[in-house]
Amino acid sequence: MHHRHHDDFREDLRDQIASLSNDVAKLRKQMMRRGRGALHDSRHLGEDLAEMMRDYYAALPDFRRNAYKLQRTAEAHPATTAGIAAMSVIVLGLAASLLMRR
Repeated sequence: MHHRHHDDFREDLRDQIASLSNDVAKLRKQMMRRGRGALHDSRHLGEDLAEMMRDYYAALPDFRRNAYKLQRTAEAHPATTAGIAAMSVIVLGLAASLLMRR
């Protein structure tokens, strides 16, 4: 009788080990799929970021040129520039007050 109990214990232990091995294999597969998905997503994110930076650096000369033109215009017409600045502050203040009410 002791021998039979010992065999049942071994059989139960083998079943548990087999079940754990199957669970570990499933978890490995899931982690591999998730890892591949994350790698794929990060590659796309990196490509998007690189494209955005290329566009930004390509637009810098135009920004500088326009800023220089704006500076020259502001220096040539200081009263107009002050009036536009004041109106901009008023419009932004009104917009902010309208947004704060909601």
